[in-house]
Amino acid sequence: MAITRYDPFRNLFAFPRWLDEFEESHQRGLKVRETDKDILVEAVVAGVPAKDVEIDIEDGVVTIKAEVTEEVKKEDEFKSQSYQYYYTLALSGGQWNKANAEVENGVVKLTIPKTEAARPKKVTVKAKGK
Repeated sequence: MAITRYDPFRNLFAFPRWLDEFEESHQRGLKVRETDKDILVEAVVAGVPAKDVEIDIEDGVVTIKAEVTEEVKKEDEFKSQSYQYYYTLALSGGQWNKANAEVENGVVKLTIPKTEAARPKKVTVKAKGK
């Protein structure tokens, strides 16, 4: 059995790891990825119909808001469910005016096509010979 010295500052140095886990847990429900041709954004909006989902794209910031409020007549209650996501797209090559969104199985899927200039290009490397 090894004897370990007590270090009162040990947990202090673990704080950044805890902060990363906290940030990850608050980004759940939002997934952003990119293909050669598109920027794809998916966000959970369970229980909210497509007509109550609002998506804005301005200066590379995507805002997704979804809210539904239901009144229960018997009990004079209101049930509300809302989601709100913000994501800054670092890519300036999106064709924002050609974005397309649809809701399926409680997930809104936003597709933003990339401009031709933003798409990856392959460069052929030639050997220089004498």
